[in-house]
Amino acid sequence: MYIEDNDYNSDKLLFLRDLKKELIEKKLLIKNELFHNYLSGKKIALYNLDDTKELSLLINELSTICEVKTIKDSDNVYRKEIIQVNDIENEVVFVANKICELFEQKNSFDNIYLCNLDEEYRKLIRRIFPMFNINYELSNEDSIYGTRIVSIFLENYNSNIEECLTKLKEYIKTEEDNDIYNQIINIVNSYVIIDDEEDKFNFIKEDLKKTKIKKLHKDNAVREKDLKDLSNDNYVFLLGFNQGIIPNIYKDEEYLNDGEKEEIGVSLTVDKNTIARNRCINKINSIENMTITFKEYANGEEYKISNINEELKYEIVNDSRLISNYSNLYNKIYLSSLKDLYNKYGSISEELDLLDSYYKGLEYNSYNNDFTGIDKKLLNYYIDNKLILSYSSLDKYYRCPFSYYLDKILKINVFEETFYQLVGILFHNILQKYFDKQGTFDNLWQQEIEQLDKELSPKEIFFLDKLKEELSFVIETIEYQETLTDLHDELHEEKIYTSISGDISITFMGVVDKIKYKEIDGFTIVALIDYKTGSADIDLTMLPYGMSLQLPVYIYLARHNNNFKNVKIAGFYLQKIINNEESNNDNKDYKEMRRKHLLLQGYSNADINVLGYMDNSYEDSNLIKGMKVKKDGDFSSYAKVLTDKEMDIIENIVIDKIEEGAKKICDASFEIAPKSIDNKNISCTFCKFGDVCFKKNEDIVDLKKLTIEDVLGGSKDGLD
Repeated sequence: MYIEDNDYNSDKLLFLRDLKKELIEKKLLIKNELFHNYLSGKKIALYNLDDTKELSLLINELSTICEVKTIKDSDNVYRKEIIQVNDIENEVVFVANKICELFEQKNSFDNIYLCNLDEEYRKLIRRIFPMFNINYELSNEDSIYGTRIVSIFLENYNSNIEECLTKLKEYIKTEEDNDIYNQIINIVNSYVIIDDEEDKFNFIKEDLKKTKIKKLHKDNAVREKDLKDLSNDNYVFLLGFNQGIIPNIYKDEEYLNDGEKEEIGVSLTVDKNTIARNRCINKINSIENMTITFKEYANGEEYKISNINEELKYEIVNDSRLISNYSNLYNKIYLSSLKDLYNKYGSISEELDLLDSYYKGLEYNSYNNDFTGIDKKLLNYYIDNKLILSYSSLDKYYRCPFSYYLDKILKINVFEETFYQLVGILFHNILQKYFDKQGTFDNLWQQEIEQLDKELSPKEIFFLDKLKEELSFVIETIEYQETLTDLHDELHEEKIYTSISGDISITFMGVVDKIKYKEIDGFTIVALIDYKTGSADIDLTMLPYGMSLQLPVYIYLARHNNNFKNVKIAGFYLQKIINNEESNNDNKDYKEMRRKHLLLQGYSNADINVLGYMDNSYEDSNLIKGMKVKKDGDFSSYAKVLTDKEMDIIENIVIDKIEEGAKKICDASFEIAPKSIDNKNISCTFCKFGDVCFKKNEDIVDLKKLTIEDVLGGSKDGLD
């Protein structure tokens, strides 16, 4: 409407002019000539519209074909007070008290509205209003993207959308779940014409991020509403009557700037700000039952009253009352804060004396950190009656059940990938693909580097260049070690799943970096190897306590792998693939020293007929650390060997600890119980939840230090 066939100074306006002409010529922009004829001779009334330049242009055009008049209500002006409070929390408390007064006067919550809220106000309302038993309904700005239903949808997404959505129905538990499910369907349906599956998935994912959770209607609730939509029949609380917050301030940052708008004669930024200001003033004046509040401070910042009061000229009344007649809970919390001020700074107030005399039984400065428990049925619903366990999650549970609860159930531990973890993933991926013959080392390295989802610093790039040399040497050494074994069949990054009986679906899952095996006379000789980029832990003495399960779990996993029959374990090992050694020395002895750092560390089968398949050089091993046979034919005291019976004992302990841990988790047993051995706390050192659990000395469980003999029930010299 506003772009005419004129010569403009702005290139953008010239572009829009030419675009408009092209659209008209190609009959893509069609003017309805009949509409003008339809309006001709009629009387048109424009009701309660703002006086804008756009409105003037419209009136001028309409006036050429019909009679136009503007009508505006004569707004009543209701004088009010503006309540000044010290800070934003006190402001919300003041409003809560006033709402309770209205309710006490037989006013329904349904007729009470809050306006001019931002997320900071909403957060405080969610915390404070329940203390006053005020039912409320706020605008929802949360995306459906992070909900359980959407997470399940994305995890199971595939090209067969219909099947995916049908399966998703099984997870609908609540009305909100059903609403989100319908929102997913609407989004999916909007992209049915897209053929490229990757593009379609990305489009759907972006729309899920932008889609808000539908607001569920509550009966008899105080509601949030936009100021412009309120009427004089409502009780209204206008919070945050502060400069910069109300009225809304427009900036010259739209597609057409003020200079371009002036050329075509539409409203400038200053016009929009004037209109917004007048609209706000008129609306505030027109509502009789309105309470206006403003804060002086919030989050350490100072705030001023909105400058529109220069025109409203309402009286400002200071209200610093914080004691409530409607919430004992809030008063007790407030009393505790006053006691804090007294204990820290010696600050005494009348409110402290008054509240202290009234709430004599207040348990101040006392805290019970005990885990009070959660309902078992609620837990099962929350985890959707499915539990997946691994050796690492069980290790975390046995070290401290409460830490497991926070990390694995509530998932409040935000994972931040470090450079060291990135290197570990890089090394594992390349080793797997190289020995699966998916490419040369140089090509695989380049592919993995290009796929890193991280911007590397110059320092990190330098270290990666050095680590490339290290990994190349690791591969060279592993290929040499391959000449010392008869177990040449291999599985890499093998995922093994087992089911555990229980009231819900319980799955134990493990991933073995490398399984070497050979089928001989109806048996499968198996050796299990895990690559380590950090320190190697091969201690079996914590096994009865459910900790350091990784290597023992490998026996259990190997014997539950459907690929193998009649398994005999040749050994289970860690291989440390990053060592703090220089990599640029060509000295032969030095390279031998580096090779020794790559020897396998772990436990081997004491039966030389089995061990020999894994290590041809076992008598003076060049493959397994500490492996050596003395002249009398016995193993060296440094050799870590186990009989088949001892491996059975270890497997049985693993099974017991898996089943015990699974049962306790399903029973919602998440007490604060970190473990200590020989007065050394082995649970809390690297735990990120110390500021949540507030453990006491009596919470710590002291465990007896065990020996390998305690674990296996016999003499195992050199293994403890």
